[in-house]
Amino acid sequence: MKQTRTKLLTLALTLTTTTAAAQGVELTLLAGWTAPTFEQTVTFNPDIDLPNIPGGTIRQQGVFELKAAGSFAFGGSLAYFFNEHIAIEGRIDTINFDIDTLGPRFEADVDLVGIFATAALDIAPGSINVERLYPLSLNLKARTGGAARFVASGGLSYLPKVQFTARQPVSLSISGFGIAPIELASVVLEAGALANSSDSRLGFNAGAGFEIDVAPNVAIVGDVRVHSFESQTFVWQRSENPSSELDEILIEELEKQPPIDIELIYFQATGGVAFRF
Repeated sequence: MKQTRTKLLTLALTLTTTTAAAQGVELTLLAGWTAPTFEQTVTFNPDIDLPNIPGGTIRQQGVFELKAAGSFAFGGSLAYFFNEHIAIEGRIDTINFDIDTLGPRFEADVDLVGIFATAALDIAPGSINVERLYPLSLNLKARTGGAARFVASGGLSYLPKVQFTARQPVSLSISGFGIAPIELASVVLEAGALANSSDSRLGFNAGAGFEIDVAPNVAIVGDVRVHSFESQTFVWQRSENPSSELDEILIEELEKQPPIDIELIYFQATGGVAFRF
């Protein structure tokens, strides 16, 4: 019985010592690339009357494409390991991406007192800049043992206020009679009031990667992660006062278009260095 107790005590001390040794803080610094998933096609239905021109009406359908482009991402995390395999992790990421817009060309024949011409509505290429995002995450982190380890983590994320800067040129012209097109109106739209009033939003993140020891308390790391937040909705609004009656008509018509939802879902691949203390 005494030997059994001695063995159990020795085993308990060994486990306690191992756990204590495995406890500690790990600081990770990361850099890499963001790949947003946002891509949307929007249908516009312009119905614009050209004043003082008989039959001068554009009724044409087409598509308006928005596609996000990725950029550099940076981040860092601080994890406290309860034992060799399980930790709680606080993480911050910095993400930046732009959205390019490509508009269609709407054309319609108009009757100018018995003489036919072509009216064209051009939605020129534009851009929507999403200011750099700083999501904060609280994760549960797990890893395997050994000098080369598989790591996975995931949890809740919080995204502070999201802001957009957008400019979209739109022009209306008419051509015919063997002459070059004449521009009738040209306006610029910007991202307008948000349809949802929330300045910040909750979401989640999940990722997996590896750690490879290169020194007693230093490891190189790699991580692939997805962040997902509630979509951001905005509408177009005028950026300047119209200079003519037709400018006003064009702006009013485009402001009737439905809001656009930008999905805040993106992947990122990062690598870096982890320091254990």
